[in-house]
Amino acid sequence: MKQKMNYKAEESMIGKWKITVKDLVWFIVCLLLVLCFFVGAFLLDKAGAASVLSGASTAISIVLSIVAILYTMIEGANSSQINQDSKNKLESIDMHLQDVTDKLSELKELDRKIKYVVPKLDTTVQKIEQASPQSIDGIIDDEIKKNIQFLMNYIDEDIDD
Repeated sequence: MKQKMNYKAEESMIGKWKITVKDLVWFIVCLLLVLCFFVGAFLLDKAGAASVLSGASTAISIVLSIVAILYTMIEGANSSQINQDSKNKLESIDMHLQDVTDKLSELKELDRKIKYVVPKLDTTVQKIEQASPQSIDGIIDDEIKKNIQFLMNYIDEDIDD
């Protein structure tokens, strides 16, 4: 919260533009250069005003070119950092996607095995029930029969879909 308040204190709005302290400092520097030019123009004679204008414009050009070079270097470094962060996030997403794909493959394999085994298990249970109905009560209880029936219904619904 405190950092957010400091950030707001360093920035103000003029129309749709955000003016930061850095912008204000550069504005003041440029204003001082222009002021120096006008002071020089008024203090010197008219013939010397052209040389003052030439010197001031050269100084402003040099300062602005240095600012442009520094700005380009800083933004290039920021862009490089953003690109590296994006690359790391994409690699992380790729690893998670690979994990999900592997788990999905395992689930498909298990689903295939269940679809193969459950009908055979149901057939085997029916054969056991038909073979000796008196002794079957101790071997296969109602819960196992319900689970097998549930799996059979699940497989039938899955095949219908």
